[in-house]
Amino acid sequence: MSAEPQLHYHAEAVAPAVQWLEGELALPQSFTLESGASLNDARLAWASVGPADAPVIVVLGGISAHRRPVARDGRGWWESQCGAGKALDTDHYRLVGIDWLGGCDASTGPKSSASAAEFPAISTADQARAVLLLLNRLGVRRVHLVVGASYGGNVAQQLAALLGERLRHLVLLSAAHKAAQFGLALRHVQRAILDLGSDSIEALALARSLAVLGYRTAEGVEQRFGSESPADAHADGVLGWIDHHGRKFVRRFDADAYRCLGRSLDAHDIDPAAVRVPTTLFAVREDLTVPLSLLREYQTRAGAACELVEISSDYGHDAFLKEEAIVGALFERCLQA
Repeated sequence: MSAEPQLHYHAEAVAPAVQWLEGELALPQSFTLESGASLNDARLAWASVGPADAPVIVVLGGISAHRRPVARDGRGWWESQCGAGKALDTDHYRLVGIDWLGGCDASTGPKSSASAAEFPAISTADQARAVLLLLNRLGVRRVHLVVGASYGGNVAQQLAALLGERLRHLVLLSAAHKAAQFGLALRHVQRAILDLGSDSIEALALARSLAVLGYRTAEGVEQRFGSESPADAHADGVLGWIDHHGRKFVRRFDADAYRCLGRSLDAHDIDPAAVRVPTTLFAVREDLTVPLSLLREYQTRAGAACELVEISSDYGHDAFLKEEAIVGALFERCLQA
């Protein structure tokens, strides 16, 4: 008797499809700001990358960051950490980013106002309330991680306070509960440069060049350029490097947006006790603009379990961008916690 043919089935797990989505959220008709002023007809530009039902990670960067930490064309502002197979893996997590209110991109800012001079002050709390409205509109009930670096870390603190138990974990990189005195002074000089230069492209480039110097360390700059002769400094040396950063910045930014976001950073102030969410702090001992003492104070006053991770880096404030392996390992540990 012949045997009946056997049918064998082999089921393979199919990874959820990664969706690349972008849009603009219309904020309430009169979006009242912390200052008491209102933004009318304001819009918040956003981007989302990852499987539709994957755990959500909100990714917020510095004032020069935008809604795409990772992009199809490879021009995301944090490609080293975000994307398929990276620490913030878009095959397994859904990353959400925004363009800043008051910035230079697609969200409402000075250039979209009838008069840039009359554009109101935007606080970190205002940014956070806009992000919360976006998450609610996207149907996000629970946020797996909020990651905030530099200015984005200030906004992330405010967002964590609003989300409360809806947020599993907060990660702050080189961001404290208030502005440091060195940072306040540095940004004051930058705005004075803009004033003296009548907001010219040259003045904006110079102001940004000064900011970049404040983000690094003297030792790091010396190690990189110390072997160059003075004759080479203007082309391939330190002066060419710093001029490049200024020229690159003005291709995208304008003086009014730079003022608006700089003043927002200056005015940031939150009681760490109001952030009742498990938190990981990332601090760089050599950071001039966010000194270690402020991160230690934040940890002492935090409203929930708070871990402080300290590193040394000649990159200073920019270590969250440059120390890729250390930051990636930190993210992976926070995701697994």
